Amino acid sequence: MAERPAQQLFIGIDGGASRTRAVVVSERGAVLGRSELRSSSAYHREPEEAAGVVVNAAREALGRAAIPGRVAALGAGLAGADDPTVQQRLTRALGEAGLAEVVFVDHDAAAALAGGTALQPGIVIIAGTGSVAFGIDDGGRRARAGGWGPLLDDEGSGYAIGREALRAAMRAYDGRGEETALSEAVARRFGLGTLASLKMSVRTLSIDEVAALAPLAVAAAREQDAVALAILARAGEGLAAMVAAVARALGWERAGFPLVMVGGMFEAGEEIREPLMRALRTRVSTVTQAEARFPPEVGAALLAARSAGCAVGAIVERMSGETS
Repeated sequence: MAERPAQQLFIGIDGGASRTRAVVVSERGAVLGRSELRSSSAYHREPEEAAGVVVNAAREALGRAAIPGRVAALGAGLAGADDPTVQQRLTRALGEAGLAEVVFVDHDAAAALAGGTALQPGIVIIAGTGSVAFGIDDGGRRARAGGWGPLLDDEGSGYAIGREALRAAMRAYDGRGEETALSEAVARRFGLGTLASLKMSVRTLSIDEVAALAPLAVAAAREQDAVALAILARAGEGLAAMVAAVARALGWERAGFPLVMVGGMFEAGEEIREPLMRALRTRVSTVTQAEARFPPEVGAALLAARSAGCAVGAIVERMSGETS
């Protein structure tokens, strides 16, 4: 049996549609090792395959931290883990890997909220390849909206914005839509002399590859392209509707709450944040845009520590002291 480290250690995993990030955190609040691998979304692959990616990411982070033994707990926030059967399969597969004495699995939005608010009540809105809103009140009641995948939902996500950029370019090309800088941007991205050939270029695009086109809309919006600005306004409205639905479910329509924004689309800046907040303020009375305290993988580590019965308040305080 591998020797357990002298101090309690926790592995946190954030597994979304694009990538998996792992971190090793000590009970003293120190980040000892990190790693990043491909997606471990249990929505896009079988739970056992997703668990395999998580295990590899955890082992890589442990190796960088020079930790040979089992840790106290592993927490994984994974896309697709909101399904009870999938969550059970993930938990079983991760437990069989023998990396930790306790294994805790939840949806990736739960880890994002845990990190963003440092385990305090609030709402997180995620806009990456996909999108989802998730909240927990001070009594532990949970609510979510969105996050049902690209066919059913994912409004305001990178995928949705990328797809709209492609459609806007084609509508401008055949005369149905307004002229837009997206036409040239899309043609240049695919190396096309004419958008007449775009149909063949996009037929095999993956969800991730469509989402990777979203920055074209952001760049055009920064140049005040009317079509791109309208795309991002609709994205903001879609995200605001998700947040408002969660606030309504938690009884926060007329009560203030913190909102944390997580995901690649928000890294673009105010082009997404501003239309989201503008639309949201027409739906709820008070909302405070809060900067994330910690990233989702650290949130997963905090959830792991709590599941192992550790005093997470002390860990948060120590980590806050190191990052202040």
